[in-house]
Amino acid sequence: MSSNRLFSVEKRPESYEKYEFTLPELYRNLAKEELREDDNIREQSLEQMREWIAKHPYIRKCRTDASFLLRFLRFRKYSVPAACEALERYLAMRATFPQWFQNLDYQEPAMREMLKDGVFARLGEDKSGRTVLFFRFARFNVEKFTALQEGRFAALLVEALLEWEEAQIGGFRVVCDYRGSVLKHYGIWGVSDMKIFMDAINRSYPIRLREVHGLKFPKFAVPIINVLLSFASPKLRERIICHDSVENVAKHVEASRLPKELGGEADLQQLEAAFLKHLEARRDVLMALDEMDIDTAHYSSLWAKGIEHENEVDSGVAGSFRKLAVD
Repeated sequence: MSSNRLFSVEKRPESYEKYEFTLPELYRNLAKEELREDDNIREQSLEQMREWIAKHPYIRKCRTDASFLLRFLRFRKYSVPAACEALERYLAMRATFPQWFQNLDYQEPAMREMLKDGVFARLGEDKSGRTVLFFRFARFNVEKFTALQEGRFAALLVEALLEWEEAQIGGFRVVCDYRGSVLKHYGIWGVSDMKIFMDAINRSYPIRLREVHGLKFPKFAVPIINVLLSFASPKLRERIICHDSVENVAKHVEASRLPKELGGEADLQQLEAAFLKHLEARRDVLMALDEMDIDTAHYSSLWAKGIEHENEVDSGVAGSFRKLAVD
């Protein structure tokens, strides 16, 4: 995990700190088998990516430390052009929609309240090295919070979770408990909210969603979720599994990584308190992400054109990599 020291956003620093792999052997093997990562590939890829950032005409400020760049290289299985595209989309997304993705402060009253209400818990890593996450959807105070506030909360969680290299390598196994949710929980999300949020989760954040398990998803919300999923990739849709009982969820996630209320052993209060400590320790690092800077004027028109023109964004990014790539 990265430390809580602040990182430079100078795109051409005088030197780069050497990276050391310090995770258990399980993750070294996972990284090799699933992501094609070894010491040589990692070093070469970091060097190429840093060179690309240094020469990029639209990136003004960007973190270049290994703990940050490896998120994108692991996300794209060490295809350097694809990792650079992912980084570019991430920076453009944060700058184009700052109301969603910037100033992510866990001390903001709405964030504090959602954390206190037990909406989310990080249940730890399972035997396969996946980070297990648990959401209780009905715990969102729908009378008080908007889709934007819920989206900002999710963005804060993603940024904080990516501080764990275990999550970068092993990916996430998500359990969503929909019991007790009402129509208003889903109705506050407009189509434009859904598109921004799903584009972030699907293509702009370097997160590897391995499985999403939904418990007791209500029939009345199916039309709304179908609109949301229309913005998701086919691969993500395939990884969503709906369950009609607690017992079925328990078949997919080991007991030590399931909360007691789902028949497991995990103590949610303890885990929520531990995650809050992580947020406290990382607050300055997460807030400092806002210091990164990219020329939004170059990207905003492409974003505004919507989904039918996404290939234009992709080809633009790949093209700029080819022009700037290191021999």
